Amino acid sequence: MLLGVLGTLEVVIIIVVILLIFGPSKLPQLGEGIGKMLRGFRKEMKQIDADKREEERGHGEIDVTPKVEEKPKFGGPG
Repeated sequence: MLLGVLGTLEVVIIIVVILLIFGPSKLPQLGEGIGKMLRGFRKEMKQIDADKREEERGHGEIDVTPKVEEKPKFGGPG
């Protein structure tokens, strides 16, 4: 998606800047962190899609059953 907009020269410049900022020793840790972030993002997106499908199956029905309220457990005035 983004790589279609960027040319080869821009990608090379970005990689060089990343190497200069983080150094070669930090790149594996950086890659691992980005991978975990992307996996978490995909998991959440799948959950949102599943929730939408579940909501569509229910046809947007709303539960209108009255809820029973508990009486206060402490004795107050009145």
